[in-house]
Amino acid sequence: MAGTPEGLDPAIRTRDIVFEADVQSVTPFLKLATVSHNGKAHHTFACDEGPSFGGLGSARRPSCTSARRSPSDS
Repeated sequence: MAGTPEGLDPAIRTRDIVFEADVQSVTPFLKLATVSHNGKAHHTFACDEGPSFGGLGSARRPSCTSARRSPSDS
């Protein structure tokens, strides 16, 4: 094997990850965003305010499913 793969190299402490987003305004409060990384893996997200803020309430807020682990969790 020719050395440690970049993703496993402990000497690399930071990384820059760039996403590109194309956002369209459908209504004053409803936005659609298509996000990709290096022109691949496109994902589309909708964002809308609730009726109490003047939006349609058509895009419910996303739930947070990611969890952060602290070094003591291992």
